[in-house]
Amino acid sequence: MSQQRIAALLAMAEAQPEEAMIWYGLANEYFKLERWREAADALRRVVTLNPDYTSAYQMLGTSHMNLGERDAARGAWSEGVAVAERTGAWKARQHMEGLLAGSADAEEAGSGLCQESK
Repeated sequence: MSQQRIAALLAMAEAQPEEAMIWYGLANEYFKLERWREAADALRRVVTLNPDYTSAYQMLGTSHMNLGERDAARGAWSEGVAVAERTGAWKARQHMEGLLAGSADAEEAGSGLCQESK
């Protein structure tokens, strides 16, 4: 079913390339399938189109972390915290601060990747 949704969303994105919600929906489908590179690419498109889309920063960081790109993950979450502070999205800010803290703890312990809890 996800592959059908991806095909539909790709067609919509081609028709409406400036619509952040379509790219976010596409990223969600890739995320569910653990297609981290495609998810990250779609999420970068989302935050380019709508820099205030805090949940996209959360998912972007997690996608990078799952790709082993710790610095990129921390960068996405840090940027997301700043956006959340600016937009008043306190819950998103707290969540990304927790992800940042978890990734720092994992780095100190040398324990590999930090993953977002579901």
